[in-house]
Amino acid sequence: MPLDEQRKLFETNFWGVVNGSLIAVRHLREKGGAIVNLGSELSDVAVPLQGAYVASKHAVKGYTDALRLELADEGAPVSVTLVKPAGIDTLFVEHAKNYLDEQPKLPQPVYAPEVVARAILHAAAHPARDIYAGGASRGMAWFGRSAPRLYDAILSKLGVKAQLTGEPRREGDALYHGNMGMRERSGRHGRVRERSLYTDAHTLPAGPRAALIGIAGAMLVAAAGRYLREAKVHRASKF
Repeated sequence: MPLDEQRKLFETNFWGVVNGSLIAVRHLREKGGAIVNLGSELSDVAVPLQGAYVASKHAVKGYTDALRLELADEGAPVSVTLVKPAGIDTLFVEHAKNYLDEQPKLPQPVYAPEVVARAILHAAAHPARDIYAGGASRGMAWFGRSAPRLYDAILSKLGVKAQLTGEPRREGDALYHGNMGMRERSGRHGRVRERSLYTDAHTLPAGPRAALIGIAGAMLVAAAGRYLREAKVHRASKF
């Protein structure tokens, strides 16, 4: 991937967040409010094929965490939250500049955009350090931190295959040309989960939240298992 295109990605993903945060701080420092930045499950872990994107989301996390500390140090009445979505049924794939010979995809599970929207709205009214939008995002982060060598071993074997469809590449590139349409959903990612039990369990009021925590934990384990099974099936189909 050419370096100038990686820089262009950073101009949007990282510097866009920095500039927006600085303007928000200027307005909120005196009267208070909330800054909600958008990271990713890839703010915490890495996957192959998306190195520049991963780096940009790690940078967003680092900047957001530092901003939170600095505002707390000066006593500013501003909460700073990082929302970290899993795979979302947006035009993420269609908008990406693709150097592969085939069409990429988001591995399952994939969530509806409304899951992220609800998490952002919750963070705007309820201060939180971070919110995982989609239980798979929390599962990926937990796996990568708890068993980093095993995570690397699995993703190095299956991570590329899990992101490929086997279909010929379609044209699409919004890196420099933002004329790709404004649809909310892609509709090409198979089953889309309209809710996330894990995210609901951490954003609902205390009563419903307690009832969902156990179910959400079980769903995390199931989601990780589905990801691995899908990657293995795709890998086997290549031979």
